[in-house]
Amino acid sequence: MHASDQAAPKVIEAHFLELLKEFKNATLVTRTLGGGLHGRPMSIGEVEDNGTVWFLTDHQSGKAAEVARDTRALVSFADSDKYVVMTGELALVHDGAKANAIWKEPFRVWFKGPDDPTLALLRFEPEEGEYWNNAGVQGIKQAFRAARAYLQGEQLKDVEDPGIHGRVAR
Repeated sequence: MHASDQAAPKVIEAHFLELLKEFKNATLVTRTLGGGLHGRPMSIGEVEDNGTVWFLTDHQSGKAAEVARDTRALVSFADSDKYVVMTGELALVHDGAKANAIWKEPFRVWFKGPDDPTLALLRFEPEEGEYWNNAGVQGIKQAFRAARAYLQGEQLKDVEDPGIHGRVAR
């Protein structure tokens, strides 16, 4: 992914990828066979250095059928004070070596193991992403901005600080 913002694009991209790798779960939103939107929580298998996200699924699941019809998807990550939203393309992948590489023991709740015949991978290739980070020092800075806006009777504006907010696109 590359940053589309003018202010410190490499810093924004690096911060985006660093933040993305902190999440363990996400909400995957696909288009249903009827045309609506369907979101569901997913455990993250892996986040690659380029922002590609891997999930595990049953190859006969509703997700697999939805992806076969429409590969566009949205993935949303949230923690108490950090958020990432990405749009991109999903692909259903059958790759035993990759399944072994990203296997985590908690996945055994859904699958017998990385060689389970029902297991398939979902590869999410992001096209655009946006993050908000209100953790630690960034959160303190944002709290001061919010307090200042409140005391001055103003609304808080979007922040141009790449530590707090940024957009990236392929």
